[in-house]
Amino acid sequence: MIFAAAVSHIILAQSPPDEKSNPLANSFAVTAEVGGTIPKTDYKIDELSISGRLSLEYFFKLSVSSVLGIKLMGSGGILQGQVFSNDVIYPPVPEQFNTDFYTIGGGVMYALSLGTGIPYLSASAAYISFNPLDENGYKLPNNQYSVYDNSAVIYSLEAGVRFPFADMWSYNIGANYNFSNTDYLDDIKAGYNNDAFFSFFTGISFYFGKESDRDNDGVADDIDLCPDTPEGAEVDEYGCSLSDVKSQEIVYDSSKDHFISDGIFSDGNLYCIQIDVFKNINEAQELQHKIITLGYKADIFTVKIGGGHWYSVRIGYFNSFDDAKYYRDNFFKTTNFKLK
Repeated sequence: MIFAAAVSHIILAQSPPDEKSNPLANSFAVTAEVGGTIPKTDYKIDELSISGRLSLEYFFKLSVSSVLGIKLMGSGGILQGQVFSNDVIYPPVPEQFNTDFYTIGGGVMYALSLGTGIPYLSASAAYISFNPLDENGYKLPNNQYSVYDNSAVIYSLEAGVRFPFADMWSYNIGANYNFSNTDYLDDIKAGYNNDAFFSFFTGISFYFGKESDRDNDGVADDIDLCPDTPEGAEVDEYGCSLSDVKSQEIVYDSSKDHFISDGIFSDGNLYCIQIDVFKNINEAQELQHKIITLGYKADIFTVKIGGGHWYSVRIGYFNSFDDAKYYRDNFFKTTNFKLK
């Protein structure tokens, strides 16, 4: 007699049309961007200047379409402004400031894949070193006499969109607002607010080390035993199609169990794969345990062969013979088992 077997499957659906798989998932990225800065300081006229930044990022997969990224980054640029006040001030305040700055810091990013783009939000903190100069390149008065510390902390809130192209690249656009804990980015301490600046940028990212999922079923190729499932098909935790199987408990009818071919058995509705068969129950349990430690579900069936009881170690269940055969071939290839 064959013992009845019941098993619950984890069903993973391929990404529906409105939930596109995020191509940044589980990848590193090197990003280079250039753009401009617009200061918000005690000067009345804010001038546009240049800036650039480099960053190293890693993206953790949160769901099929979303990722959480962490990043280390460095940037540099210029802040410029004119006309401090219309009032006569003594001692005189320069009519223009030009501040070179450099930053190094890190932050987090949340990105969601939508259509052809990946919009994201980011928050970061960085150390900033700055050097306020006049139009001739000389230090401004308070900077010259070391009235303040030429370093501070800045906090940034950022939004942007990345547009992947090819397999390992994306084109990026974005903007951020940077607010600091100093009022001396322009060499002047005045008013009630610390200095800040806007940045906008464009650039490219190069991605490496990410998981490949060529059939877009949510199961990475390196563990996908069925790497070519059709788009929209429901798959199990190993990436194989179970389009007719629902997530409720599945019962294999042991009374109708019969051998088909190539180590595949069926109850007339579902199919399962025999990995090996043993006369000794302990050997069967040892193989079952080994399969389970590899991350697969295994059941032991008791079968009657030649008047004696044998123990069949199997995995399953599948909706068709072709699905079972494809799964079996990939299973042995992946786990280095040999079919017996």
